[in-house]
Amino acid sequence: MIGNTWSYILYLYGLVIDSLIVCDNSDRLSASSVNRTEFPLQYMGQWYFLAAAAPSESGALETFKVMDNAEFRVQASTEQEKLVFIATVRVKDGSCVPRKWIYLLTDGSTELRTEGHPDRTTELFSSKCSKCVILKETENDISRLLLYSRSPQLEEEFIEEFKEKASCEGYKEILEIPQTLDYCHMEK
Repeated sequence: MIGNTWSYILYLYGLVIDSLIVCDNSDRLSASSVNRTEFPLQYMGQWYFLAAAAPSESGALETFKVMDNAEFRVQASTEQEKLVFIATVRVKDGSCVPRKWIYLLTDGSTELRTEGHPDRTTELFSSKCSKCVILKETENDISRLLLYSRSPQLEEEFIEEFKEKASCEGYKEILEIPQTLDYCHMEK
């Protein structure tokens, strides 16, 4: 009897908390809301990967669980409508793993496609953090949010904003990248 009552109280508490969290879906960037003279220029340069979120037990975060830290550089391609992402990933065993991929810009949209992955789409989300970007990657049955910042350290309020966004997307598994080891040196 007490167990049933306790379960009922927790259930009601969960409903109240869920009703207090307001999910604003207007933070997804659309082609009409982006200054095309600045996009994608405002994303060029150095970024740090700080957190990821995905549905519970989806396996979408497995690739990130071996990371200690990751630093990215976004640069223009010699070809129009392409962005080059170069990364160095510090694995928890101390090794450095270089990575490179190309995002294809979609005309009239902020949606990105990944070269070599025709089913993968990447959407950009605005943030209260002016030095952050939140990406949503979707490919087949995998969906995840990724938080990047211009700085390797971020104020807690912006981490909490990311967690709220993840919750609104229905993502219960959140992984903060540990950043306990030195960053690898990026090739120029």
